[in-house]
Amino acid sequence: MTAICLLGIMMRPVQAETWVVGSMEGFAPFNYSIDGEYSGIDVQILNEAAERIGVTLDHRPLPWKRALLDFETGQLDAVFQLAPTPERFQKWNMVGPLRRTRTVFVTLKDSPIQDVHTLSDLDGLVVGVVSGFTYEARFDHYQPLQREASLDDFTNLRKLLLGRSDLIVGGYETLHYVASELNALDKLKFLPTPLAEHARYIGFHRSPKGDDMARRLQAELQRMQANRIPPEYLHHYFSR
Repeated sequence: MTAICLLGIMMRPVQAETWVVGSMEGFAPFNYSIDGEYSGIDVQILNEAAERIGVTLDHRPLPWKRALLDFETGQLDAVFQLAPTPERFQKWNMVGPLRRTRTVFVTLKDSPIQDVHTLSDLDGLVVGVVSGFTYEARFDHYQPLQREASLDDFTNLRKLLLGRSDLIVGGYETLHYVASELNALDKLKFLPTPLAEHARYIGFHRSPKGDDMARRLQAELQRMQANRIPPEYLHHYFSR
């Protein structure tokens, strides 16, 4: 940026404000790389909001557990997208919601499993999950559950197709996208009863700097939502 001379005084160039933001790599359609560019619904929403408040986001796509660890240790200014828990609201500034997600179960089309109404319906079954994900409090702490952990939803779905799990759990939009990418939609059925419906958030530290970031972004997200900007992004990704 070029220095500005004002009244004979050389002014230093104004440095653009940059926030380092972590997220889970390869979490389509919300955050993933397209032709080498990091994009997706949540990425575009956050980039738009940041631009409106004069901020550039330096995105750091990472495995989810690493993203959380880097945020906890102060290597990231923020991390998204977070499922809401009382613990997270207590220790972090939870900004949003960015959107809402319906968490569902998916199994093979010829599976005898027709629906999951209670957690006890999962007894004796192997359920595929993504390591480090929070799904729903009762589900997360259900001791009898046999979990088959994977790095991401693509691996999770592949394990289901290979018979290494009886069903998998995840966000409807993400699992539908992953199944489409793997040409597997005709092999699957989405069970009718969702496990949960939750909003998704971006988290900032509870510190003077983090408090200020959270306040500014929250105000802009609310303005965007009032003008229905996020639904335009949703339409772009789900009307193809």
